[in-house]
Amino acid sequence: MRIFLIRHGETIFNANRTVQFGDTPLSERGIEQARQLGERMRDEPVTSILSSDYARASRTAEAVQETTGAPLLVQETLRERHFGDHRGTPFAELKVDMFAADYHPPNGESWQQFYARTDRAWHEVREYAANKAIGDFAMVCHALVCRALVDR
Repeated sequence: MRIFLIRHGETIFNANRTVQFGDTPLSERGIEQARQLGERMRDEPVTSILSSDYARASRTAEAVQETTGAPLLVQETLRERHFGDHRGTPFAELKVDMFAADYHPPNGESWQQFYARTDRAWHEVREYAANKAIGDFAMVCHALVCRALVDR
């Protein structure tokens, strides 16, 4: 079994270096990136796709589903770290280091909370894979989630 760990396509907030909201959609470039990804995945033996429920990830996952025909399952624990009150703020205007190890954004997730959630996500993925006896599958999520999964 192989796992294709995929970060969603570009959004306007990515391009503008702004902290994203959960419902941020793909930009036109991101839609094209998702389409190209789907084409690249066409001949891969993907039997399932797991995706964050955030719009940018689910739209990217749908592009893979369109070419592979694999079922798409939404997993909320694959959401990006919640940066609370900083969402919608350009990085250049932040007066704090959101990525500092001890930083807990107001009304958002601390790193400890985020890592606990991504640990749950990985446990859910492993249970899903074991129970379904699936072959290769794709996981579509977000940059920090991909990093957390690889690091842990």
